[in-house]
Amino acid sequence: MKKQVKEQLLKSAKYLVQVADSLEKLLKGLSNSAALDVLAQMQDLAIQIGNTIEDSEGSEHNTVKKLEAACEVLYQISCSLDEPETSKKPNVVAKTKKSMFLELKNLFASVKEEIEKNIQVKLEILFLPYQVSMWDSLESVWMAARDDESVEAYVVPIPFYDVLPDNSLGAIHYEGDKYPDYVPVTPYWQYSIENRQPDVIFFHDPYDEYNSITRIPEKYYSKNIKKYTDLLVYIPYFISEEGGPSDHMCYLPGVLFADRVVVQPGSIYEKYCKVYTDVVRQNGLEKVLVPAEKKFLPLGSPKFDKVLSTACTVEELPQEWQKVILKPDGSKKKVILYNLSIVPFLQSREQVIKKMDSVFSFFREHREELALLWRPHPLLLNTFDSMLPWLKEDYLKRVKQFKKEGWGIYDETPDPNLAIALSDGYYGDQSSLVTSYRELGKPILLQDVELLD
Repeated sequence: MKKQVKEQLLKSAKYLVQVADSLEKLLKGLSNSAALDVLAQMQDLAIQIGNTIEDSEGSEHNTVKKLEAACEVLYQISCSLDEPETSKKPNVVAKTKKSMFLELKNLFASVKEEIEKNIQVKLEILFLPYQVSMWDSLESVWMAARDDESVEAYVVPIPFYDVLPDNSLGAIHYEGDKYPDYVPVTPYWQYSIENRQPDVIFFHDPYDEYNSITRIPEKYYSKNIKKYTDLLVYIPYFISEEGGPSDHMCYLPGVLFADRVVVQPGSIYEKYCKVYTDVVRQNGLEKVLVPAEKKFLPLGSPKFDKVLSTACTVEELPQEWQKVILKPDGSKKKVILYNLSIVPFLQSREQVIKKMDSVFSFFREHREELALLWRPHPLLLNTFDSMLPWLKEDYLKRVKQFKKEGWGIYDETPDPNLAIALSDGYYGDQSSLVTSYRELGKPILLQDVELLD
């Protein structure tokens, strides 16, 4: 249970104790209808407390049972309001009423004590990924939160739109059903950030409205979710090479609005600090935004944790993959991970298609010894739709032919780390996959799209 929720429950419980302490005297001065209204309000408040505790601690929690008992006593008191003040046995009636008021007071006092001593305060941490292929940038942090008994961790994948060439929004996508089985996913429509106000939010999409390929709904922009949490933490979905990312990545909205930004150490950390500080000074935001020395945490990237912990054997792979990877004698071919990124298409366009043909021709000829595992960037098709629509048909022809010929693997799985673990070498474009791949000490060859031989 969150700290502020427990504090509110205690405040409500104290109020009920105070009212119960003077309830007998209070009811004597009221009409029956006014007295019933007071009792009904007390019962409503007790039910609210009980529902909140039940949601957090379960229906079998002792405090819930005491609140149910208190509601029963309130009902008995309401029924007793019609009892005459004098009867043949006035002392019996008075004693019964007195015992009910005393029981109610003791129950509420006990509820207050139970809340104080037996309800544990937990930190509520929300993880807001959007594309499942980027989940590895948050996963190891989530695992640590999941294993901490003082934390309630929620993974809430959010939807995202395609961005069309005119910057309007196209189809909406949701990948919450693609996460690993060991990750319990909460649908975004069942988790209200505004109502729950988690203590900490982790996110990995820094663009807000400035993403030209895909875009998350406005309610999840960093500048908006910041209003509902004590600590907003941005972890980049990518890994940077030595020297850091391009300058604009250091002052995107997610960087500016986050309270903390987890980055790689060394020159990458230094670049974030320098570029961010320059932008803050140039715009006179020193008193508005968190200073660089407090904002940036040089703790590394969870993506490294994921790539180092992922392992696979041929036997665990789909049969279609095994047919490509295994030789007739059962031994394994050398597997080359072929990665196509977005930037070369934006820069060289049709030349990249020609380069693909050259690459496929080479590996087709050497398919007895080599298996090509082709993994294009997960946003490549979105990029064609929004920025290079005339290239999409030629590209998809290559995809269809590659799949039909069957001598290679077209990797559409959401997790890139399986391909990294399975392969023996990397060939393709410069991307964050290269930085991850280097951690394993496997050979890397970057392609030059201008060379077709």
